[in-house]
Amino acid sequence: MKFVFYDDFKPGLLKGDRVVDISDVLVGIEGQTPQLLLEGFITKYEELKAGLEKALQEREGVPVGGVRLRQPVPKPGLMLCGIGGFGEGEGRKRPLDFFLKGWTSICGPGDTVTLPRHEARIFNHEVELGVVFCKETKDVSREEAMDSVFGYTIMCDVSARGVPDTSGFWPQKSFDNFGPMGPCLVTKDEIPDPYDLAIKLWVNGEIRQDYNTDDMSWDLPEKIRFLSEICTLNVGDFMACGTNHHGLGPLQDGDVVEMEIERIGRIAFNVEDPHKRFWDVKENTRP
Repeated sequence: MKFVFYDDFKPGLLKGDRVVDISDVLVGIEGQTPQLLLEGFITKYEELKAGLEKALQEREGVPVGGVRLRQPVPKPGLMLCGIGGFGEGEGRKRPLDFFLKGWTSICGPGDTVTLPRHEARIFNHEVELGVVFCKETKDVSREEAMDSVFGYTIMCDVSARGVPDTSGFWPQKSFDNFGPMGPCLVTKDEIPDPYDLAIKLWVNGEIRQDYNTDDMSWDLPEKIRFLSEICTLNVGDFMACGTNHHGLGPLQDGDVVEMEIERIGRIAFNVEDPHKRFWDVKENTRP
């Protein structure tokens, strides 16, 4: 299933190019914050499943174009982002490493990333596969790690490179709206092989990033095992799997960015720079 939030964070399911409202199916978890609603949906998913399938079968829904899709994970307790993460066609295998990205960076499909006044060397896009967890997980083994995965989504880890007077990843990655996410949260059963997904990103219609998850340096069980030895993962927490850096280029005023991951979907977001800075695309896009 493909879970979405839409308009004022109403819960729904994608049915092709339509959205089916499931507010009445989520008995007992209405009236809470969007994140708590999501966590209730995840926790009670198995007992809700029959009603959700019935709603998908019997309800026509409304066109996606007539609603505003929102970020499917609004406020995770932990937003953990992988550093590197891909062999990049060269067999690279960096040590496993993650950083915390502020959840206030999350925005949804069609939203605008506003570049801050900070004089970064450049602002980059990084399209990544996102993983959402379904239960409390601590010191999990590789063999049981995937039992903690509820589903997958898309995120762009927008990055401000070389922000003056800062160090580490958090201040470069956590500006407001630096984490466009969506269009939906796809349940794990819809993606039997997460290592065979085409990932693409376009800026103003021109392809920038084009890679596949088959190049992932460390598989999901190893990532989850590693994280769970450091901190307890909980329902609704989020992990981004890192990116392939080939094709990274600048984001600047007026850009329209589109991202797509096979079996999940496609979203777009806009870029605005009140300071009208400019980077030459040819000189600043990685081969």
